[in-house]
Amino acid sequence: MLKKIIIPAVSITGLALLSGCATQATSYPSFTADPVGQNSSTADFKQKTDTLFVVLDASSSTNAIYDGNSSGDTKFNVEKQTLHNINKSIPENIKLSSGLRTFGFGFCSNDLVQDISSYSTNAVQSSLDQAECASGGSPMEDALSAASTDLDKAPGNIALLVISDGHQISSRALTATQDLEDKFGDRLCVYSVWVGNEDNQEGKAFLQGLSAIAGCGTGITAAELNSSPAVASFVEGMLFDKTVLTPVVATVNNDTDGDGVINSRDKCPGTSKGAKVNSQGCWSFNELEFGFDKATVPAQYTSLFDNAVHILEVSPSMTVQIEGHTDSRGAASYNQGLSVRRAQAVKDHLVSKGIDANRITVKGFGESTPLATNDTEAGRAENRRVGFTITGR
Repeated sequence: MLKKIIIPAVSITGLALLSGCATQATSYPSFTADPVGQNSSTADFKQKTDTLFVVLDASSSTNAIYDGNSSGDTKFNVEKQTLHNINKSIPENIKLSSGLRTFGFGFCSNDLVQDISSYSTNAVQSSLDQAECASGGSPMEDALSAASTDLDKAPGNIALLVISDGHQISSRALTATQDLEDKFGDRLCVYSVWVGNEDNQEGKAFLQGLSAIAGCGTGITAAELNSSPAVASFVEGMLFDKTVLTPVVATVNNDTDGDGVINSRDKCPGTSKGAKVNSQGCWSFNELEFGFDKATVPAQYTSLFDNAVHILEVSPSMTVQIEGHTDSRGAASYNQGLSVRRAQAVKDHLVSKGIDANRITVKGFGESTPLATNDTEAGRAENRRVGFTITGR
């Protein structure tokens, strides 16, 4: 009699468990991305990366619980959560290509999940959702070798992002990385995110060594990407060159009273519109040659004071003080008296033009308040002047 051989049925789930595969759906904690690559008065960003290609560790070691948080997530789930946050932080309007490849053995084999195509947040998330499990050994070298062909389609500069716990990775992965560097040269930068526990420290150093081979890129840990600003900073480093700008301190060059002298140099703000001013913005008539020991306004200068007559006529309530000044030639006491007499001469001229004498006072300053040096003829000429100060409006 033939004996019936009964073979126990083994479910697909059972096979998955036997191969060390975890198929529990990944949950993504709430994450609000910070702005990335936005120009401002202090920073200028220029896109440097045209293709982002991700190599994701889906080996059985990533089924271990990740010690870096209290949620009880596996390292594989934390890898996916980290990539989820990176994806959400990439500017939506960026012109970028992207792709995703996983590596593992057995049920969750080495696989190209997303071929290189135009980047979109939804496309990357969809490919990430397809990476459902982790199993077997860690053939990172095979994934990197396969990426060499994948990247033949990559436009421009490439950021290769490796996310792994670095556990039991063969040194052949270093050789595969060197092959990528030899093939793509300056187009390639290698970045990594280590999602490991304390007993995976050698894996952390291994991942950092990948960037060293490429001579471009950086390695970081999942624990360091624990905030929106940290993720934003990492994404900026992968995708953009940043130039720090020195803030330009605005110089106030306004000319409030419209006299042609900016506020920062105007020693007489509020000068009446149209008044003749000197280099310091003060209502003044310079380089007057009264003649030696003379205190009458020479005929050739009388038209200069038509400006003062006009200002006083259009502002009938205005009162002014006429101030006489001399250069330093001669005795100071003499120059003091001379300055008073010359200021009085100007007053007399204005009164002769119809300006009420009660609106005008005079004062002499002699040589005491020079505008320029008295060591040159040009300086002495600027110091011989008659100025007007408004005493009432």
